[in-house]
Amino acid sequence: MADHTHALAVEGLTKRHGSGAGAVDALVGVDLSFARGTFTAIMGPSGSGKSTLLSCVAGLERPTSGRVLLEGTDVTSWDEARRTRMRRDRIGFVFQDFSLIPYLSAAENVALPARLAGRRVGAEAMRLALERVGLQSRAGHLPSALSGGQQQRVAIARALIGQPAVLLADEPTGALDSATARDVLALLRSAVDELRQTTVMVTHDPVAASYADMVVFLVDGRVSGRMTAPTADAVAAQLAHLDQLTGVAR
Repeated sequence: MADHTHALAVEGLTKRHGSGAGAVDALVGVDLSFARGTFTAIMGPSGSGKSTLLSCVAGLERPTSGRVLLEGTDVTSWDEARRTRMRRDRIGFVFQDFSLIPYLSAAENVALPARLAGRRVGAEAMRLALERVGLQSRAGHLPSALSGGQQQRVAIARALIGQPAVLLADEPTGALDSATARDVLALLRSAVDELRQTTVMVTHDPVAASYADMVVFLVDGRVSGRMTAPTADAVAAQLAHLDQLTGVAR
């Protein structure tokens, strides 16, 4: 039975691409659960299954076997229409490339998911969303008039305004300089601490991982370790070990 105190869980998750001798297992029997109000970083070498895991959780890919449970509900077999609504209403996304609509203002980008769902975002909710990320004075600016860090902060405001069950962040600092990245990571951390926002972040950066409560390491589609209260140095050391394991396995 799923534990309803968890915002997200995957059970026995397997994803196989192709068939026969050419088949590739991107995920192999992954069991993970993410408690409400926690921040988890997913790390591993290239090809370890990190992005596939996020895609399966978000309903963008169907697992070959296993289950995805969102707030205790098995969403694995939902049809595309239900999965689309799930992504719109219950999952927030933050991407490396910001994924803002270039002809919409910062405020319009933040409100877009709600508008697509037929909901109106009130002026006070919009003000609070932009104030939380320090951009209340930039509400009317197009993305082209914003720095990379400001664009990512708009993306975070957009992800949070609908109060999603889970926020999925895929390399959210990959396109940012180190100082701007720290500002973005601090925002993600504050959303966990102040809003109890469950956050799952894929990253290759040990510094980014150090903002999380826990790091989960993947190797060849399998969970190979966990680290609580991570530090950048400890994560970097573990990643070096994972690279060695991957080299031996191949």
